[in-house]
Amino acid sequence: MILLPQYNTKLFTDIYETVNDFCYDYQHVGIPTTISVNNAMTLYYLLYAKFGNSPIANLDENQFKYKLFSIVFMYGPAWEKRLDIQNEIKNLSADDLLQGAKVIHNHAFNPSTDPSTSTLTELTYINDQNTSNYKKSKMDAYGQLWSLISSDVTAEFLNKFNICFKKFVKPANPLIYVTDEEE
Repeated sequence: MILLPQYNTKLFTDIYETVNDFCYDYQHVGIPTTISVNNAMTLYYLLYAKFGNSPIANLDENQFKYKLFSIVFMYGPAWEKRLDIQNEIKNLSADDLLQGAKVIHNHAFNPSTDPSTSTLTELTYINDQNTSNYKKSKMDAYGQLWSLISSDVTAEFLNKFNICFKKFVKPANPLIYVTDEEE
């Protein structure tokens, strides 16, 4: 006889057995969709991996769904954009990494109009220009890359879903029925 823990709320896998169930609810729950279907599918598998056998923190299954998809609505677009940026950073070439800033200093002698600090207009002609092109060392470039890719943006996003699941899991006590007084 195997005793499995019994919880008073459903598990994530009880509510969403398949990625199609999750994506259908995501598109039809009533909260606007803010991430692509492809990323919604990825999110399902990530939630399944982290919370698959975790009991939800709501007795009301619909409230759980609204809470879950509210988090996707609020933080999903930033996660999706950060994923794109993170992928671009990971795919930078060595030449791109070594590029530094470019500084341009312009100077105009006796401009026809008085310079003003109240507007952001630039001078219409330039008498003198100096430029500086900076280049990073390989060590600095790779150090910056290392610090940018040392943590994944997805972990921060997944931690937002912790409120949807019970933190201290205690199975319900099984009921013991006595059918014979001698037992």
